[in-house]
Amino acid sequence: MPLTPLALVESVAPNALPNYLRSLESSAALLTQRGINTPLRLAHFFAQSLHETGGFTILRESLNYSAPRLLEIFGVNRHSAAITESEALVLARDERAIAERVYGLGNPSKARELGNTQPGDGFRYRGNGVLQMTGRGAHKTIGAASGVDFEGNPDLATAPEHALKPAVQEWTDKGLNAFADRDDIRTITLRINGGFNGFEERQAWLVKLKKSLIAAGDLPSGAEIGSPSDDVRALQTDLNTLGANPPLEVDGVLGPATAVAVKAFQVAAGLKADGIAGPVTLAAIKLGIDARR
Repeated sequence: MPLTPLALVESVAPNALPNYLRSLESSAALLTQRGINTPLRLAHFFAQSLHETGGFTILRESLNYSAPRLLEIFGVNRHSAAITESEALVLARDERAIAERVYGLGNPSKARELGNTQPGDGFRYRGNGVLQMTGRGAHKTIGAASGVDFEGNPDLATAPEHALKPAVQEWTDKGLNAFADRDDIRTITLRINGGFNGFEERQAWLVKLKKSLIAAGDLPSGAEIGSPSDDVRALQTDLNTLGANPPLEVDGVLGPATAVAVKAFQVAAGLKADGIAGPVTLAAIKLGIDARR
């Protein structure tokens, strides 16, 4: 018998909060209505959701950062907020002040992007719920599409009767079922996150979910590795052209050997060596290939 969404989450996230578990009980039909009802679609949807919420243990984004952590995430050349060392010392551990500086009027470009127009919007509309919906604009548009006033009352986004709605709406608006069908976690992560933050953890959640689905007979055993991707084949080919050592098997699977090769390239190129082929790394690889041609 196929695992229910609730049973699937409980199999990998034993500390999930009651808000989320009750929402899975009461709103599971919403997943079916939006076509998030095949093993691969459920695995990818919950891999992203579980990462964003720390295994369904986080309702709202925490901004309780130390000064060094602020610089690491929101510092100069790392984020549009471009927080300086002296600012970080003043802002450290003050969540409301950090939110206003990073997401609110203290960061005008990000505030415009997020639709934060009023003092306090940065904190009021910080990351919220299953996919950490952020900004007044997202709360307004997703709320209108869901038929719930998330803008007027952000707390509704984590209420059991509504908690799944923003995430399902965002997933649908971004057309992510099609990428789940291709087992394409890179594109899904990029569309949800805007980058590849926490990519390895998202992959780890996906593997756990697939193992549960394999044990239940919903997926074949080979699915744990992931389906080959043309994008990954192209990446592997380019890395080989640039001298990957040892050469990679061009199999389209984003496995450990490919991650090691990406990290080696990043080190050689003077980039942040995280083993993730994000936009900056891909652009550098393209430059390397063009130079060779």
